[in-house]
Amino acid sequence: MSDSSPSPNSPGAPPPSSPISSLRALMVRRDRVRSHSIFEEDNENTDSGSANIVAINPAMPIDPILQRLQTIKRQRLLSMASIRDYEEFENANSPQEHMALVMMVVLENRDALRLLTLSQEYRVPETLKATCKDYAAVFILSPSILRYKGKMGPANVLAAMRQLNVSSLPPASETGRCDLILELIKKGMTEAQFNLKEKITASVKDVDSPSRDIATLTRACIGTSKAKATAGLFIRIAFIRWQHVQTPTHVSDKFWDKVDEALAKYRTEFRTAAEMQFAFNAIFEEDKLIYGEPDLVSHPQVAIRNVDQWLLCVNSAAGPSTGSTVAAPPAI
Repeated sequence: MSDSSPSPNSPGAPPPSSPISSLRALMVRRDRVRSHSIFEEDNENTDSGSANIVAINPAMPIDPILQRLQTIKRQRLLSMASIRDYEEFENANSPQEHMALVMMVVLENRDALRLLTLSQEYRVPETLKATCKDYAAVFILSPSILRYKGKMGPANVLAAMRQLNVSSLPPASETGRCDLILELIKKGMTEAQFNLKEKITASVKDVDSPSRDIATLTRACIGTSKAKATAGLFIRIAFIRWQHVQTPTHVSDKFWDKVDEALAKYRTEFRTAAEMQFAFNAIFEEDKLIYGEPDLVSHPQVAIRNVDQWLLCVNSAAGPSTGSTVAAPPAI
């Protein structure tokens, strides 16, 4: 059988295609064959009941934060109650609900801490002990103190500490703890009274004592306390030394009771501030005649404007800020 296809060299035959054109034609034919094969395969699978078809669902995106939280939870050893609380927090529907759950836990912890603190034996912090001692000494060395004995002294010191917002003080409602603070203040006042009387007694008995003039004696009485050597304190210590000389039989017993009695009598006898001032100035001048002029070079007087505000507050707690308070003399 003769080939009916025209020869490439015969007239009317199409021109030979280029290599690129031939390749493109081949690619088209192969694509048609592949598409037809896939179609037939799909039909076969459909006819067989689609038993071998596996549906692949797109992967669901997971919040990386939640995924991290799940990992953290698995790494922790929690009780069942804590796990339930965490899951409740995890399933919260809004930031507000999250914050509410967190706030509830914070409040529960605070209440538990309060109960734990109250159940333990109260111990006064060491810094508060030192503060009580400082305030007690300043109170006893106040130029305006009305009385050295009595229950109101420690209470007035504590009131001044509260007014000045001293840290670590128990609230007034915790009376048991407040009683411990009052005992510390009372102890500090007793120690300050003992030191004051000891220094004054030595200045009277020992004629060779270097602490006989009022400035040096005042500096010795202050010691390590925070009190300041004001003119008012010079006058007050001169008054106490005067009382020591006037009632020598009471030096070792009931001395401060006698001092309080003298102060009360002065307030009765000298009804005006001017009369009270004159009486104390007379005692001060007599002290200078007996024990010498104040050594203000070695122990300078502190002006009232240079006294810290908290010291002035304690002075006010020790006695009235006006009225019978003895003012400083014009000059020493």
